[in-house]
Amino acid sequence: MSTSPAFAVKALEEALDVETNLHTELAAVLTREYQLLKGMSLEELSRLEAEKVAVLERIGGQAESLKSCLKALAEALQLPESETLSLSGVTAHLNERERTRLRKVQEELISLTGTVREQNRINDRLIHGSLSYVTQYLTLLRALIAGPAGYLPTGVVPEHQNSGRILALKG
Repeated sequence: MSTSPAFAVKALEEALDVETNLHTELAAVLTREYQLLKGMSLEELSRLEAEKVAVLERIGGQAESLKSCLKALAEALQLPESETLSLSGVTAHLNERERTRLRKVQEELISLTGTVREQNRINDRLIHGSLSYVTQYLTLLRALIAGPAGYLPTGVVPEHQNSGRILALKG
């Protein structure tokens, strides 16, 4: 069953719109995650994690839909199977109006992907910075509550290596 190029283009546009909406939703989730990380709202953060996972799963499913739409458009345009199925590659065979519309959506999606990547990087740095601070604090606490130092096999008493950074941070 052959699909008309116009129908295939429309299906691809709709799939790209869904993809764009999902990336917009993911960007919003990551922005909320950042706010919760700053506010140290761990309970809310746990609930948001489930929402983030659900959006990521839907994005994964949508990727398959996009591949199907690209393949259907390539078949409708009767492109050889040996040609790479990329959005840019397939849209190069469309008329100027359709190509312009699809490239505009593609550029918006690329921009959203960059936004998501940047927000995710910021959240990652915040999480790892917080984890580093907590780890330093726990190391200090362990050193403070540790029993008296024992002797090494050489007869030397081991020294504790506290960097003092956490003390400097807390004053």
